[in-house]
Amino acid sequence: MIGKVLAERYEIEEKIAEGGMARVYRGRDILLKRTIAIKVLKDQMTGDAAFIRRFEREAQSAAGLSHPHIVSIYDVGNEDGTYYMIMEYIDGQNLKEYIREKGRLPALEAVKISRQVAEALQQAHEFGIVHRDIKPQNILFTRDSQVKVTDFGIAIAGDGATVTIGNEIIGSVQYFSPEQARGELAGKQSDIYSLGIILYEMLTGKVPYSGESPVAVAMKHLQEQIVPPRRLVSSIPESLEQVIMRAVEKDSANRYSNIAEFLEDLKSIESSRTPRKSVKKMSYYENKSEDEDYVLRPFTGSYKEKQDKVVRKRSKKWIAILLFLLTLTGAMLLGYNYISGYLFLPEVAVPPVYDLTQGDASRVLREEGLIPHDQIEYIYDDQVQVGNVVRTEPPEGRLVKKNREIALFVSKGPEILLSPNLIGRTEMEARIILRDLGLYLTEPIREFNEEVEKGLIFRQVPGSSLSVVAGDEITVYVSDGRGPFKIDDLVGFSEEGAIQYLEEKDLKPIIRKRFSIGSVGHVIEQDPPRGEEVVPGQFVQIWIGE
Repeated sequence: MIGKVLAERYEIEEKIAEGGMARVYRGRDILLKRTIAIKVLKDQMTGDAAFIRRFEREAQSAAGLSHPHIVSIYDVGNEDGTYYMIMEYIDGQNLKEYIREKGRLPALEAVKISRQVAEALQQAHEFGIVHRDIKPQNILFTRDSQVKVTDFGIAIAGDGATVTIGNEIIGSVQYFSPEQARGELAGKQSDIYSLGIILYEMLTGKVPYSGESPVAVAMKHLQEQIVPPRRLVSSIPESLEQVIMRAVEKDSANRYSNIAEFLEDLKSIESSRTPRKSVKKMSYYENKSEDEDYVLRPFTGSYKEKQDKVVRKRSKKWIAILLFLLTLTGAMLLGYNYISGYLFLPEVAVPPVYDLTQGDASRVLREEGLIPHDQIEYIYDDQVQVGNVVRTEPPEGRLVKKNREIALFVSKGPEILLSPNLIGRTEMEARIILRDLGLYLTEPIREFNEEVEKGLIFRQVPGSSLSVVAGDEITVYVSDGRGPFKIDDLVGFSEEGAIQYLEEKDLKPIIRKRFSIGSVGHVIEQDPPRGEEVVPGQFVQIWIGE
């Protein structure tokens, strides 16, 4: 597909993502000279009318939405059996990647991200569109840190249509609502539940439910109570925990009745973390007590006494003004010295410390006049030795002021996983399971297998429950059913016996009649003849005497 031009306008440049039913490429709009994202339906899906209808519905649903927090759809089309969608290109990481980098997010940042997602969902829900697959991988960041919700791939309109593959609802089971886990129709409150799970993950660094298989995780959504997030991170505000617990109620009747209510609570929490300044203009008399007497009384002293009082009053006034000006000048000088000392510090480039030990990296930073941050972030990495630096924040080469604190991200080695058991699964099911674990499926090897139903996996490498690393590839062997075999001699079989034999061998009989003496009702000829190789599904002609 790389280099192909669709509609004589959209050039495909590079594959950037792959989902259950489509691949996403970075491309170029030749006419408008802008970078775009091109979503292309996979070849194995184009023969399925249901998938094509789903792909077209995604385009129609998403194209009708116009919101700053929703990825825009520019065009949709079909060229020589290639179904594609032209979308806004977001050159940034997704929320899942961001959480993995940070470990967990500060409460205010998590609320801000959730608020932007909720605003996008509010727009979709007002149009009668339910996303049905809200997960961190579908929440993207632009270069200016704005949130964009993408992939309305299993969105449904208000007509209640449901889309499944292999009798399993598409989506990431870690963020499923209980009703989705039961196989029921997902509504607008399912999106609220999924967003509540994401907010939980942002604040704690982990999803509330995990297990060895998607089925096990789905059962936990149905049966197990969620652990309140403040038990994991005590610094989470109590009000924010209450919002999460209401959003992830198992009974949808106990959740927020709509996304607008959820959004209102998020905004309240976000604004409460920002001090409000109330400025009120007060008259002079508002500073007095209500009982104070403002009636002017006649002056009863001598003229000289009166003049002395006026002079003393004026002197005190000027002394007070002079003291105020001196204090203000001193404060301005101190402020100028502080600000100039910060603003006019020389800039230095963050030095390369990749793959250095933590101690060596700290020493290099100090030699450049930078300060290693006290809190070290430990992250998974399969390239860098345990204990060595993976990256810094700000990144290597960035110009910063001297004395700037630099965060170090240190490797804790590759993330070790156990390979799942894929035996008996379809290729599509295997891809979904592996994708959720951060693993990849190679191109399946297809072999004949008489004992395993066609389309099911009968072998995998590495085998199940073996240690693998995130990003590893799993190879599977998929049954192509029974292979070629030699057909028996059917001459002399009764018509019923011959048909039964052919059906048991997964062959398709074609019955013909011919006059015969002494073989009425029995096979007198067959094609292919005895001993010739046939394959399951092949047509076999038999002539019956009459």
